[in-house]
Amino acid sequence: MRGFKSFASAERFCRSHDELRNFLRLQIRHNQHVPANRRRRLHVRRATAVLAVLDAA
Repeated sequence: MRGFKSFASAERFCRSHDELRNFLRLQIRHNQHVPANRRRRLHVRRATAVLAVLDAA
């Protein structure tokens, strides 16, 4: 619980961190080549969606 006042706060942070990481993660099959510009475009699109959700909250 380093830096958190309670276990519930740490749990909320870890859960939201995992959800965000999974959302931004590129989901491809093993050994599938994805060009850098496509990876970048997908990441920017997903990051924009996350920022819009955070802005609405």
